[in-house]
Amino acid sequence: MHRALLWLAVAWVTAISATSAPAQQNPPARKGVYSFGPDQTIADIGKMEWAPLQLDGLPPGIEIAVLRGDLAKGGGEILLRTPPKYVVPNHSHTSDETYVWLKGAFTYVAADGTRQKMEAPSYISLPGQSPHALECGDEPCVFYLRYGRPFDLHIHAMPPSK
Repeated sequence: MHRALLWLAVAWVTAISATSAPAQQNPPARKGVYSFGPDQTIADIGKMEWAPLQLDGLPPGIEIAVLRGDLAKGGGEILLRTPPKYVVPNHSHTSDETYVWLKGAFTYVAADGTRQKMEAPSYISLPGQSPHALECGDEPCVFYLRYGRPFDLHIHAMPPSK
């Protein structure tokens, strides 16, 4: 008798929870981004939609494609694409930053003005508050970025070249 009442109580609570819980909203599908289960993101970079990235301190021409997450909340992952010769000015972020450079030659400019020429594929990992600049070469550049904390952008004066 007690098991029957317990089962009935569990069934009743489950039924009420299922009908009173708000329906989960699926985020709108983005072209070229797929999910085949919880916390899965599969991206066909050649099919993604790009949008102009307009931030104070960034020259026009850079484009963004969001892979997953929310830059405002942290844990955001994005792709950026620049035209040839584009310069990302000397800047820093509060968050740690991870880059994987996918396409194009570029020059990394460190806080002290040291310049390092590199080509894709390349990897960059920076702790928060690390000033740096990036100069794209003669072809468009495409790179992946991940931020663990909410995104912010602090522009700094360009250091003299070393």
